[in-house]
Amino acid sequence: MRRYYLSVISGRRRGVVAAIMRLLLSAATVVYYALHKARHLLYRIGLLRSVRLPVPVISVGNLTAGGTGKTPFVEMLARRLAKRNLRVAVLARGYGRREDGGDDEETFAEMELENVVRLAGADRVALARRAIQEYRADLVILDDGFQHFRIRRDLDVLMVDATNPLAGGRLIPRGLLRERAACAARADLVVLSRCDQAGAAEVAALRERFDRLGRPVVETAHRPISVRTLWNKKRQNLEWLRGRRLSAFCGIGNPEAFRRTLEALGADVVKFRAFDDHHAYAPQDVRQLNAEAQEFMAEGLITTEKDATKLNPEAFDLPLAALRVEIEVMRGDDRLESCLRSLTREAAPVGALP
Repeated sequence: MRRYYLSVISGRRRGVVAAIMRLLLSAATVVYYALHKARHLLYRIGLLRSVRLPVPVISVGNLTAGGTGKTPFVEMLARRLAKRNLRVAVLARGYGRREDGGDDEETFAEMELENVVRLAGADRVALARRAIQEYRADLVILDDGFQHFRIRRDLDVLMVDATNPLAGGRLIPRGLLRERAACAARADLVVLSRCDQAGAAEVAALRERFDRLGRPVVETAHRPISVRTLWNKKRQNLEWLRGRRLSAFCGIGNPEAFRRTLEALGADVVKFRAFDDHHAYAPQDVRQLNAEAQEFMAEGLITTEKDATKLNPEAFDLPLAALRVEIEVMRGDDRLESCLRSLTREAAPVGALP
């Protein structure tokens, strides 16, 4: 369904039905924009009130619907802040909630971080109060918080995918923009992701655009770090991928980036399947993945850490692995550190999480 929707809004899908759908989506965009502006206005004039927390708040979000690398960037921030002996609470919307309390935005690495607690749910004000009262959080990070006005933030970070910065330039549902590009002016810091996959001229143009807004810019890349073989819960170096026949799949905002990364690392991707972002894997999905892997004579299957948290490796007929990716700052680390230092002076570290 998502692939069909994307083909319609991009214009690749031709014909009368697709044209009518684009007209209807354009009309719905007008309604979406009016509601969004009205909500923002209610917060600005005070009819809807934002909550000021007693600890510093960092928001990490984007203008587009998924795929900019928010979660690995949040993880990197949490690591840096935890090293300062701060208790950090990461608050997520929690798409794809599971019976075990987890969701499809968490990763193995997040669950292993010391001094960091991750809470997910629709009411992030309640989550923030719980994090402060129960976990004695020194600082709160909002994962996907650029459009979340209920909590005031001390640092507003905007993530922009350098390979597709405005996702076609149209608002939801006619396009993939949550807000107009001009709303980037609300950000205190702009983080460009996947700069290594974009052209130097494109990155420079983006940097100059945000420089003109007076916003500091940080340039980052998604760096594969290791492979987790899920049947034995071991970490392998990236050479494990080289020459290996693998059936790959994922349910993330930018699936092609995952495929390109695997191929660049030398994996022989014999079959690739992209599911919708935040896809909840059903038994029939696993059966289909098993059948495809065997049909294409794969040695195993590989997915992202985000997807792997929702899967049982024992349900697969062939070995299942997950690629571990981290954010690496390529340029502007001093700007990021300057922002973090100003916030951490306000936070009072009091030791490790109980």
